[in-house]
Amino acid sequence: MNTQGIEAWQLSILITAGVVLVEAAVNAVLRRQASFVLHQRVRTGALAALVALTVIVFVAALGPSLADELSSVAAAVATVVALWLTYRSYHSTHESGMTGTGEPPAPPPPPPVPDGTPGRGGES
Repeated sequence: MNTQGIEAWQLSILITAGVVLVEAAVNAVLRRQASFVLHQRVRTGALAALVALTVIVFVAALGPSLADELSSVAAAVATVVALWLTYRSYHSTHESGMTGTGEPPAPPPPPPVPDGTPGRGGES
């Protein structure tokens, strides 16, 4: 497969080189400005872009028919994993007595004290 003179096997090498150059640039900026911290959303967006680019290159290298077969298998595996996680979540919720809101149930009130001490659950 040719894309403007670049073959599919060369794409992974070019992407790897690009990632190395971007990492070197980020490290150089961070060394100069110690207080500079990348925002979490920027890092997440960059990771998502790299994943998308990797998937696109992977599909281009495989070809449409093999990529279609692999995506069908991946969808089946993801469905089985989602079903298993749903099953485990359902049973762990019922077994632990959770209310469904993510908060544990309130502790039971203290038992009444027979000596009548005020403020401890007995008569005041």
